[in-house]
Amino acid sequence: MREDPAHLLLEDEALTDGLTDEEAETLLSWLLGLAQEAGPAQLAHLRRLGHEITRLSRDYGVPVEDLIALVELAWSEGEVPGLQA
Repeated sequence: MREDPAHLLLEDEALTDGLTDEEAETLLSWLLGLAQEAGPAQLAHLRRLGHEITRLSRDYGVPVEDLIALVELAWSEGEVPGLQA
């Protein structure tokens, strides 16, 4: 039986260590949305990604929302308007 992804993410205290309540809520909401259809291997990658977003935000002061936007931009399939040669 597969463990509930929400439980795994919500119980991981290091996932939001050093973030404000609002940033933690934003990150967890985003990860939980992605985790709904993730398999066990993908869930492990999502947790690592969440840890890296937290580390970058905490260490360099980059807003969580901006880091999420960068990840989503990297995952998008289309060209970004204005960045085309």
